[in-house]
Amino acid sequence: MKTVQIRKFILLDNKYKGKILRGDKVTTIRYGKYEAKPGSEVYIVITPSDTAIAKARIKDVRVKKVKELTTQDAQLDGFSDVKELVRELSRIYGELYGEDEVTIIEFEDIRPLKEGIPLKLLKGLNYRDPYEITRLTLENFDRLNLGEDIRIILTRILEKGLREAAKNFGPKRLQQALLKAYHSLYEAGLI
Repeated sequence: MKTVQIRKFILLDNKYKGKILRGDKVTTIRYGKYEAKPGSEVYIVITPSDTAIAKARIKDVRVKKVKELTTQDAQLDGFSDVKELVRELSRIYGELYGEDEVTIIEFEDIRPLKEGIPLKLLKGLNYRDPYEITRLTLENFDRLNLGEDIRIILTRILEKGLREAAKNFGPKRLQQALLKAYHSLYEAGLI
């Protein structure tokens, strides 16, 4: 079985959003082998909207057999007991047996984002926070070779948020402005 690398984000079903944001779910349990570097930061992205809702730090990664799962494992994953956890894992992955291996990825320091950020936008920005890009660009605007239209869009992002700026200028213009800002910061050595 192939090992899956987790580097920049973890996908979770939208039904777990509340549990994650409240801190009731601090692990995700995946069928098979996954690798993630403890201490690394990842975005928590909910599906099917593919929207980042929080940032978290990977605390630990453990591989266990299904028969070795404990009540504590279930509770950290937001379930009341092992039976409920295995039932949900079997619903997602197909029937699991005692010898099957799962990976428990534990995260900590969960920081909800100001608002949801589309994963597509994050990928384009090399997983940089669009608010960080916006702030840095506006602080250094006179040093960068960008048009006034970019300044207007970025100012709206800081004042009203990504969602409102997308409503005003359209998602494509917003994404293009952020990408231009990101590349200008990169070329100037500011990120």
